[in-house]
Amino acid sequence: MNKNEFLASLNAHLSVLPPEERNELMNDYETHFAFGLQNGKTEAEIVHELGNPEELAKEAIGDRQIPQQQVYWSDPRRPQQDPPATPTKTRGSFATVMVCIGLFFLDIIAIPFLISFWGFGVCFVLLAASGLISPVLLLLEYLMNGVFVPAKGFAVVALVGVGMLFIPVSRYAIQGLTHTSTSFITWNRKVLKGGEHR
Repeated sequence: MNKNEFLASLNAHLSVLPPEERNELMNDYETHFAFGLQNGKTEAEIVHELGNPEELAKEAIGDRQIPQQQVYWSDPRRPQQDPPATPTKTRGSFATVMVCIGLFFLDIIAIPFLISFWGFGVCFVLLAASGLISPVLLLLEYLMNGVFVPAKGFAVVALVGVGMLFIPVSRYAIQGLTHTSTSFITWNRKVLKGGEHR
């Protein structure tokens, strides 16, 4: 099974969810595919890691009642399903407050770590950029002073090499941090909405 087949199957199994929630889940899986492909994995390997789309859909749907007939979310001309006989499982006020308090304390710990990792990522980018622009700075110094020091020339060659080494490091660091940050924010939103029923 390739990426398109996997996503089509998952989308079909998630059709009972509201469009916003379904689109959010589909975007998460597309991001997972993009991140895996950037790290050298094949589509088949990523599909194998993720597992069966039907099982993933069942896990995402959780304890919610699944309608027996097709639900049309956006076309008012098509027949709408009757409301379910029993209400879906909702979180009470006390549980919502407790979840918010728990998330607050978790975020107090997690967000500083995330910010410090972003600091490292930005440092890698600045290190790569400063190494690459060092020849321009040496040229400006030569134009201003009119003196060329060979030792500075060798240092600039070394800095360019270091800058070139840090280009892929900074690229992967920023991609990984972006993926981690968006996943963390998405997870926080799901927990606040009560979307993670097991």
